[in-house]
Amino acid sequence: METLFDQTLVSRLLFTLVAVMISVGPIFADFNKTHATNPLWTPHARFHVVWQVLSQTGVSLVILYLLWNDAADYMVHIWIAAVLNYIWIASFFATLATMPLYGGALKDVNGIKPFRFNILGTVYLVDTNLFGASVLTIVNTIGAVLLIQ
Repeated sequence: METLFDQTLVSRLLFTLVAVMISVGPIFADFNKTHATNPLWTPHARFHVVWQVLSQTGVSLVILYLLWNDAADYMVHIWIAAVLNYIWIASFFATLATMPLYGGALKDVNGIKPFRFNILGTVYLVDTNLFGASVLTIVNTIGAVLLIQ
């Protein structure tokens, strides 16, 4: 790589933002009484949420390495990082789409409250998971489009 400040900089920054958010966001959202220590959850479900968060944190660290190391094939590394972000995004939406198969839900009664948007006097409630995944999809896609140009 000639320099860290090249035509890929904006894409790498956007992919970095996504990687950090899909790691740090769940740490704060899930390591508390709404998830990992939720008394209404079974111990095995709590085990799985902690495992999932720690796994994604590890993948996010790999993404950051791929984006910011000084490798001869850095474009391949950048695209792998983008794809790893998309795997998290795709798994979220696949899980969302298949909730009826396993009785899933986006939130629990004592879970994180939805975002409230007041648009011209009408209040819209949007699930925080859905909102976050949608924003991160857009950010990652902007980064990918910028790489193609």
